[in-house]
Amino acid sequence: MDGTAFLARVEDYHKGGWRLALINVTTVLPVAAAHGAASAPAAGAAQAAGSAQAARAAPASATAAPAAGASQAAAEASPAPATTPGDAPAATETPGLFEMAWAFARDCEFETIREQIAAGDTVPSISEFFGAAFLYENEIRELFGINVEGIGVDLKGQLYQTATKVPFSHAAIKARLAAVAAAAVKPS
Repeated sequence: MDGTAFLARVEDYHKGGWRLALINVTTVLPVAAAHGAASAPAAGAAQAAGSAQAARAAPASATAAPAAGASQAAAEASPAPATTPGDAPAATETPGLFEMAWAFARDCEFETIREQIAAGDTVPSISEFFGAAFLYENEIRELFGINVEGIGVDLKGQLYQTATKVPFSHAAIKARLAAVAAAAVKPS
């Protein structure tokens, strides 16, 4: 993510009289690729990443379809190839992504900036331009584990008390999915 260009766009929204409508994050689980070759779901994820790049070039209006929605949904809905101990070498995973969306509203207009953020990347705070963003940004840090840098009011992890330290991180979601799958397979 180009933080400088992103903040310049956010500043333009601020100067243009837009208000921050919401900030949303979606956890995009990693897609397995066997033997280094991308599977069909991995190709869909790559297409979704390309669509997100296009979405950043021009903000989407409320009437426009989400740039990465269909490809992302297809990539998330497709199961990763399963392997058993007798199979060839185990599948390797591509790094997990988060899709972040910052939505702005003015009169009857609604525009969104979308970015795909790799786990471990840093995202700049927009609280300098939109003060209320500090709540969204603290929530994003605590629930998803995304490092938001320069938050106007940094609550330092004190916004939520959850049983899981970062409940919407890739590792936490994969652990919950594995537990649900294990519980469903119990012999009767």
